[in-house]
Amino acid sequence: MKAPALCLIVLMLLCLTGCSLPAAAERDYVDVPEQMKESIVYLDISSYPYDRLRPWRNADVKRKSGIGCAVGGYEVITPAWNLTDARLIKVRRFGQNEYIPATIKVIDYENDLALLQLDANSMTEPLRPVKFTEQFEPGAKLNYYRLSENGQLNTGHGYLDRARVRRSTVSFASFLNYIVTNTSGETSTGQVYCDGSKPVAIACWSKGTKEAGLIPAVVINKFLADAADGEYRGAPLVGFAAANLRDPAMRAYLKMPASVKNGVRVSKVRGLGTGADLLRADDVILAIDGHELDSYGRFLDPLHDRIFFHHLITNHEVGDIISFDIWRDGSQQQIEVKAENFDAQQMLIPYYEYGLQPEYVITGGFVFQKLTRSYLTSWGSDWQGKVAPHLYHYYRDMAFEPSPERSDIVILSYVLPAEINLGYKDLRRIVVRKVNGMQIGSVSDILIAQKLNHDARYDVFEFELDNPRVVIARDQLPAADVLISRSYGIRKLVNINR
Repeated sequence: MKAPALCLIVLMLLCLTGCSLPAAAERDYVDVPEQMKESIVYLDISSYPYDRLRPWRNADVKRKSGIGCAVGGYEVITPAWNLTDARLIKVRRFGQNEYIPATIKVIDYENDLALLQLDANSMTEPLRPVKFTEQFEPGAKLNYYRLSENGQLNTGHGYLDRARVRRSTVSFASFLNYIVTNTSGETSTGQVYCDGSKPVAIACWSKGTKEAGLIPAVVINKFLADAADGEYRGAPLVGFAAANLRDPAMRAYLKMPASVKNGVRVSKVRGLGTGADLLRADDVILAIDGHELDSYGRFLDPLHDRIFFHHLITNHEVGDIISFDIWRDGSQQQIEVKAENFDAQQMLIPYYEYGLQPEYVITGGFVFQKLTRSYLTSWGSDWQGKVAPHLYHYYRDMAFEPSPERSDIVILSYVLPAEINLGYKDLRRIVVRKVNGMQIGSVSDILIAQKLNHDARYDVFEFELDNPRVVIARDQLPAADVLISRSYGIRKLVNINR
């Protein structure tokens, strides 16, 4: 009897007798969609941002949605993008019509991740946590899972194309992303991607069905480990800018021998972040922690192929010592750099102020504000070409350069017309230099300066770029401020956050 026929007879006998195949021949079967029904949630978010041009009031409420994934019985992870300016968060799980209240436990805009705490009293049973697996196989078909608003589990797929270090959609920082292409449907922020039965990433941005960006397990797991003890410290952030070093003339200028082909040039050292205290402009970074950098600033990662050096820094813990091999002053040197991060509010021009009311002082109808990127983006798409050039200069060239003397750039945004400010109504978007002779380095300095020179009859404001002085009669201010507050519906004339 031929072997195939014999095997068929054996299988038939096993079935008839109720016997099973040996354990080695069994195939584990995992119904991933059924598992995901217990892990994936839909987020309904009410976002209530502040009006950046009228900082005393809120903008219209916006409704946002997203996807979350259980990492604990009552904990859900989702991209921070979903929760910008969030005031009310409701969660829907599969099989439960009632929404579950949730609050933000930890949020990190730099790596675009947030951890939500769900109200256990509003749940019949806990969610099923998933564990993200750190694996990367280019070309792999990844299945994605998300829960719709009506509680249905939707699935689809995309193909894992590459790994890239990319700027966060909500911050200035750059972190590792995976790129999937040819997705079978539109991407929802936070939907979970799996390689077979193993969750490997969550979605954080998309370009239709052409491609989407994913936050990979290596970033997610580091975030969760940091948040586990209740004292979240965040990831180290890069404290310098780098430029490629392909030009032989530039290498010769830096006194580098022809035999040294690797390395990326430090084009600017910032005032904040990792390396800001030890690196210098025109240093050449040859290697970080022994990983050689090419002339574009990339290194060969054993899992992700060639990616930019930022990952070598952000993958550390805050406080770690990072070894930099550099070329400086005609010789190769090694320096030990402490991994550091910082809050966006420490920047001279904060990149974001999610959830914070803008700082301002309104006196005599003059609206003074802290300059932020959020303020500049109020000019809409292509705002870089629409805002005043001197304000864009501060953002582009000095955003990371605070000093003890100047922690903010304070501007006169515009003037609310009133009798006390006749003749000044056309002044707008100019940088404050002094008030009553005092240098202004923050919005709160205006309040201090107004108390100077007790016997003076006027408050005197001076501005950069030879703009005219503003002189306000002190004896008229109390009555004028009351009238302006009532006329323009301003409940409070001052807001200082620190």
